Amino acid sequence: MKKTLVVMLCSLAASGVWAEESPSRGLMVGAGVGIDTGNFADELEDELGSGFNVDDDGANTGADLYVGFAFGGASSVRLGYRKFGEQAGEVSFGGAKIGEYEVDADGLYLAADLMFPVADTVYLGGTLGLQRWDGESTTRTASGTSRASSEGSDFFYGVRGKFLFNQGKAGVVAGYTLYRFEDERGDELEYDSISLGLEGYFR
Repeated sequence: MKKTLVVMLCSLAASGVWAEESPSRGLMVGAGVGIDTGNFADELEDELGSGFNVDDDGANTGADLYVGFAFGGASSVRLGYRKFGEQAGEVSFGGAKIGEYEVDADGLYLAADLMFPVADTVYLGGTLGLQRWDGESTTRTASGTSRASSEGSDFFYGVRGKFLFNQGKAGVVAGYTLYRFEDERGDELEYDSISLGLEGYFR
């Protein structure tokens, strides 16, 4: 199923690139930051059961770096690296702290952005991508420190907006993206991300 969706994603992106006849095609680079909120605390609390309380530190900042090919005004195909904001918090039982945790995830991704103009320099659209991810969790208790890792490849999707300036050679990008990762054991890790970034176009 995933292979089929990857083929569809790449075929759609490639057809859009080569069908575009205007001089707006060209290479692009981009960078952004994301405010990432994860669900690890909720999953951990459900797994621990009654009497335990998990206090999450909240959203944290992640990073996004990518290169790609822009076409059709503001649509693009991107290959990038995503570092997700750390999830961290404390675990307590009966009101007493018994441990703390940290969760980190990062990896390479491939994404396609299909954008539609709503004004001369403003575009709105959607994103579909495949994220290769590596995750690591660290748990510290009175008995010591333990670490666990997992990896996988999962699709993500979201909405995206762009405002072009400098005669279309640069753009401000904002978006909301949902990531849902599932490892080989069936455990799920989710991120909701609100992002802001800059892109430069060589066309």
